[in-house]
Amino acid sequence: MSMEELKYRYSQLSSESVGRLVASHYNIDEVNHCEFYVRGLHDNYLIKDNDETFILRIYRNDWRSRDEILFELELLAFLRDNNSPVAYPLQTKSGGLCFFIKSPEGERAAALFPYADGCAPGNKITVAESALLGNTIAELHNITETFKPNHSRIFLNITHLLDESILAIQPFVDKKVYSYLCMLQNEIKDNLPKLSQESPVYGICMGDVNPTNFHINNNDIITLFDFDQCGYGYRAFEIGKFISSIQSVEAKGDIADAFIDGYQQVRHLTQDELHAIPHFVKISRIWVMAIHVYNASHIGYKWLEKPFWDRHIALLQAMD
Repeated sequence: MSMEELKYRYSQLSSESVGRLVASHYNIDEVNHCEFYVRGLHDNYLIKDNDETFILRIYRNDWRSRDEILFELELLAFLRDNNSPVAYPLQTKSGGLCFFIKSPEGERAAALFPYADGCAPGNKITVAESALLGNTIAELHNITETFKPNHSRIFLNITHLLDESILAIQPFVDKKVYSYLCMLQNEIKDNLPKLSQESPVYGICMGDVNPTNFHINNNDIITLFDFDQCGYGYRAFEIGKFISSIQSVEAKGDIADAFIDGYQQVRHLTQDELHAIPHFVKISRIWVMAIHVYNASHIGYKWLEKPFWDRHIALLQAMD
């Protein structure tokens, strides 16, 4: 087979090449350090000049479309302009929010962000930090009521989060697990309150609020980052997604209550929204499982063998 016939799913740029690209596309005095930092759903590189630290994200083109990426960057720029505490895309020399790289798998977008000050609390998140995060997310929801995008994004609705997720999971689990998920699917849809699809109940969501997607510094200032899963959805889902992410935290009940209390200091939740949150906690867990399936060719099918499903199904069952 000739080189022209080979197809690439994913390629990774060397740090040396990334450093040169950043220097050529951004007004940075001197790139004196570049290292591959972390592979999540996209590639992230740590960049340093003489005074500042940055993150360059190179987006996978088999996970996000050009339109989806531009929506995300446009949203982050809007939030920056409205003084929301987010890691925002820096402008390129040509005035864009990103630049594009030719790779073996096709064109990929790249965007440079200031490194968020502080560190992520992770599973050591405190009640006070959770309350501050809830407050910050509610403010983000309020600010985005006036956001008018030029690009399109997915809808974080029940069809996408729950129904499509269970269909994606089916080939990877046995009949017993699939029957359990279908039973849970019907139970959720029968009991989930009918929520308004108007603001403020419905609107822009960050999509993946969790203790690793924000930094907090010594002055208790939060910076949010990683909006890869943003879209239009129920704000109660946003809260459920956070609670789903803290199931291994020892004081998860207190942490969850603090998040909701902090949120409601800024935006009051309706009774239907409060009743919907436990259902969205379960939906979020199912959605996370499906995201692993969607990315199997990237993370490796080994990580979707029986121990993975045993662990996640046990977490799901513990929510009953």
